[in-house]
Amino acid sequence: MKTSLKKRSQFYAWVTWLAQILANEKQCKYAVSLQTKYKFDKPSSNYDSSKHDEKVLERAAELHNEGFTVYIEDDNSFKAYSKKFPICVSGKPDIIATKDNWVIVEDIKTGRRKNSHKMQVLLYMFLLPLASETQELCHQQIPHGRIVYSDNIVEIPTWEVNQEFKQRLRELLAIICSAKIPKPTPSIWECRYCKVPDNHCPAKTKNNDNLAA
Repeated sequence: MKTSLKKRSQFYAWVTWLAQILANEKQCKYAVSLQTKYKFDKPSSNYDSSKHDEKVLERAAELHNEGFTVYIEDDNSFKAYSKKFPICVSGKPDIIATKDNWVIVEDIKTGRRKNSHKMQVLLYMFLLPLASETQELCHQQIPHGRIVYSDNIVEIPTWEVNQEFKQRLRELLAIICSAKIPKPTPSIWECRYCKVPDNHCPAKTKNNDNLAA
């Protein structure tokens, strides 16, 4: 069954899409660019978030006991609009915690560790002070970042939101916002889990045919 594309009124990307490319976990910028420019029906997910949701509440309680004012998930939704590129980047960090002038953004992870986890938090740290929904909450400053795993907490200081990180993000946004969509870079793993419909990516179709052979 062929899936149709509907052009977005404005380019739109989730933080998680960008994080996977910045962390080199995914290479195919075609898929991100297409999702940024077009809407289409995506496969349903069987992901069970109950364990993750439970961990978020547990961590929020810990921070509350430490004297923080804690905001979780939907309270933290934001849309950051680029001044240089015609794109809105959206995200929803698990926890934002504040105490006096100290602001922390945390993401809770229950699965295996990935390099994109750090990139995801760095993007939150950079974008939260820029988004109208969260800039007041962050006192218009870059928050301290944390990745909370089951066995330890990874601290991400504010200085890691540096010029090198910002430049890499600008370069990625320039590619996915370009009028010329980048060529697909298929791989068995990426194509297997890619959300782009087969009829809109000949490289993916060919790769799936090879996988089935």
